[in-house]
Amino acid sequence: MTVLFLSVFSLAQAQRNTGQRPSRSGNGQPRMNPSEWIERRTQRLADALSLNEDQVTKVKAVYTKNSEGQRKAMEKARAEGQEYGREKMREQMQASRIRQDNEIRALLTDEQKVKFEQYLKERDERMRNWQGGPGGTGGPGVPRQN
Repeated sequence: MTVLFLSVFSLAQAQRNTGQRPSRSGNGQPRMNPSEWIERRTQRLADALSLNEDQVTKVKAVYTKNSEGQRKAMEKARAEGQEYGREKMREQMQASRIRQDNEIRALLTDEQKVKFEQYLKERDERMRNWQGGPGGTGGPGVPRQN
């Protein structure tokens, strides 16, 4: 048992020292980089709402801008340490998500807006039910507010 613990600890420490982060999914796959995540998310929305090419380009730009803003906020939180607070970070992420949704909403036709609202409801439900994967500590998400 001790050997197993030390092996896991050593692996985690080695990954920390190389800048790699362990996979959240626990399936051994590396984490998705931001550009892959943006591509996947854009395609998912494009498929769900039947976006045209111009809309796809603009939605991708919104996701990219939001991802960069969140990355900077996380760096700031890490630099400021514990005083920054988990609750403050959650509030910032929620506000960022609301701004992002509003920017996307502005790009849509009336028909697409109806589909988008359903898409957001389903996303929020997934977030509320998400627990961070096997043995995760993710906890419920924060419902979207308009």
